[in-house]
Amino acid sequence: MFLTDQAVEMLEEDISIERAEFEKIWISAMASYQEEWTRMKQRYSPGQHVAGAVMFFSIHGIHIALSDGGFAVTAYEAVRSRVDHSFLYPHYLIEGTVQGWDDINCWLIIENCTMSGKKDSKEII
Repeated sequence: MFLTDQAVEMLEEDISIERAEFEKIWISAMASYQEEWTRMKQRYSPGQHVAGAVMFFSIHGIHIALSDGGFAVTAYEAVRSRVDHSFLYPHYLIEGTVQGWDDINCWLIIENCTMSGKKDSKEII
């Protein structure tokens, strides 16, 4: 089983690992970010307004670089249903409300997002 939404071609030098082993490696890799993540969670509480720019899209949703250096994710379909589709590209500004946190991936989960069609001129991503 793969943790992806697309077929994965295994090369000869690739090693297949079980989900539990992947999660153990992931937790170890993310350990160095925990101090900053704790500060992010203290800075943002549920219901708080946040703003940033679209970075990319994945099976998790729309990934956002926040204006203060943090990261967030929001549901793609929820945003797509309420904004002009031409805004759904990297560098477009997006705003929303903190719903909660994803402690495994160290990002905020935001909802009720809006987009004005403006682009990030500061190249924060």
